[in-house]
Amino acid sequence: MAKVEDCPGFETFGADVKSAREANRLTRKTLAELVGIEWRYLANIEKDSTIPSLPVII
Repeated sequence: MAKVEDCPGFETFGADVKSAREANRLTRKTLAELVGIEWRYLANIEKDSTIPSLPVII
């Protein structure tokens, strides 16, 4: 998994995911299940510490 500091342009990716999730009134658990990932992985993405793989982004 890539780190944000290694991926210029992704500085707000996690915040954007969180904002969209909250706007759609989804819990982390629900969104993670829809995407097919663990909720902890989603939490790491939202905290801007992890950039997900391309299949997860899509």
